[in-house]
Amino acid sequence: MMDSYFKEVTLLIQNKNFSEAINSLNNLSDDAKKNPNYFFLKGLSYLYLGEINESIENFTATINLNKNNPTFYFYRGFTYSKINEFKKTIEDYKSAISLKPNTAEFYNNLAGIYYTIGENEKSIENYIKSIELNKNLKQPLNGLLNVLSQTKDSEIEGSNLISAHNDLKKIQIQYSEDEFIDDLQVKKLLDDTNKTIDENIGHIEFDKVQTYREQQLPPHCDRHKQIFNKANIIPKHCFGCYKIQIEVANVVELIKLYIVFDKIKFQSNNSRKCMIELRPGVSGDYKGLIFSDSIEESNLIINDLTNVLKKNFNKDLKCKIKRGCSEYYDKYPDYNRIDNEAMKYNEKWEKYEKEFDEKNPDLIFDKKSNPTFEGISLFDAMVFRNWLAFAKMNGDDSYKTISNQVFHSKFVEKHLELKQKKN
Repeated sequence: MMDSYFKEVTLLIQNKNFSEAINSLNNLSDDAKKNPNYFFLKGLSYLYLGEINESIENFTATINLNKNNPTFYFYRGFTYSKINEFKKTIEDYKSAISLKPNTAEFYNNLAGIYYTIGENEKSIENYIKSIELNKNLKQPLNGLLNVLSQTKDSEIEGSNLISAHNDLKKIQIQYSEDEFIDDLQVKKLLDDTNKTIDENIGHIEFDKVQTYREQQLPPHCDRHKQIFNKANIIPKHCFGCYKIQIEVANVVELIKLYIVFDKIKFQSNNSRKCMIELRPGVSGDYKGLIFSDSIEESNLIINDLTNVLKKNFNKDLKCKIKRGCSEYYDKYPDYNRIDNEAMKYNEKWEKYEKEFDEKNPDLIFDKKSNPTFEGISLFDAMVFRNWLAFAKMNGDDSYKTISNQVFHSKFVEKHLELKQKKN
């Protein structure tokens, strides 16, 4: 009977009725409140409500009643991380691992904390362990690639992934600003990356195809999207966020654009990405995006970019200025207008942002943390393979001029089929 009741509360939590779940638990009998699940479900509810201290209190009560359940330690550790209590987080994750040592998710989360506190060697070690336990779990591979991309000249050994990454860091496409990037350079880049992957890893798929470098997305965007998803408001910074969009004709041009983006220097270190477009109903299969903080800066970038693009592509490539995130367009159509008066910022939103930042201090944006662009990474190589798979499946034969090998990607196949159906 009691198990059935806890299942009902679990369903409330799954449906995001957290306050109702707490009220239901509070109405239970005193005997029921001695059950570890009572405190665990209460801890979960408070966690999702952002009431961190209450959540920790209830997870601790759960552990006091049952010290042999790894899930209890895992969730308390996760909750500690929300208030930057990383030492306690690590202790709880290690406790969870000691009770259930073959759980990939535990090592993945522990690796993430080590990365947060700057202990990259331990982070890499735990990401590798997570990958070994579950090769189908994408988070540890994403995390490992991110750590490696920010670990310069690592002397850490013991993983083919690390060896591949370090080899790829040595691959450089050399050219001056006045030199045309031809198809032979694109071919050389692909040949070098594919050889390195094949020698160190063999066949491996990577499904996060959209960005050519995960760390090159503006670090503040995670904060903004969370605010938008939670409160249905556009954060203040986004009113001044713009992107320059360049659409190229085929996958060869996309990789060439990647090389241009990696080498071109702007006055400020603008975040940029190259991508294949997998969203249904959105025009353009191949895109390059450069982000800026104002209309004025966007126009300056276009002025600098136009000649460089023409020189390297031997044709005019259209550059469009758009508002930063497409996520906002559906609910706020006026946001798509390219002027500073499209929408007026609501001061109440600033109050919400302040409250959000107090609960999530690790997401506060610091412009100094904007990434740099140095050579290629293992992440890039994975993306190139998916780009080629997309080209083949989409009827783009340009890849044949630069690659003898096309790599199959189930992720690309699935999303391309979905896109074609909806379009």
